[in-house]
Amino acid sequence: MAKATNETSNGTPLLEMAQEAFKNYEQVLRTGLKIQQEAAQWWSKSLQQNAPKGEWQKCVASLTSAAETVLPRAQKQLEEALNLLEKNNKSCVELMKKAAEAAQAAGVAESQAKWLEFWESSMSAVLSNAEALTAANARMLDSYVELVQKNRTTWPTAKAA
Repeated sequence: MAKATNETSNGTPLLEMAQEAFKNYEQVLRTGLKIQQEAAQWWSKSLQQNAPKGEWQKCVASLTSAAETVLPRAQKQLEEALNLLEKNNKSCVELMKKAAEAAQAAGVAESQAKWLEFWESSMSAVLSNAEALTAANARMLDSYVELVQKNRTTWPTAKAA
């Protein structure tokens, strides 16, 4: 039992599990990005080869152009998400270390100071994440609005019956 307590308070197994989880999540994001790129290339080639005539051909060309504009931006957003994930991984490891130190503190005053430092660091990480996500969402919405404004005249509209 002493060994299990020592391993838990040391935090090493917990840190390793957290790092492994973040690595797996990062790999999933990278795989998703690759799948999106391949799917976009396939659709683009298929639509260019089998494009219908007339007004729909203009629409397909417009959508292809829009996709060529949006995909690099989406890729940049995913790369930013991966960078944020990496930053969060490091932050999480540091927070776990601070929590382990606070739990192992000898005196009450030292323990309180370490827990205060832990909570301040936690709140700083939350604020940083909220700011990063807000900025990313704002960029995404700006890109969407720009795409719609650029292509709204070329997309066919449904005619009322």
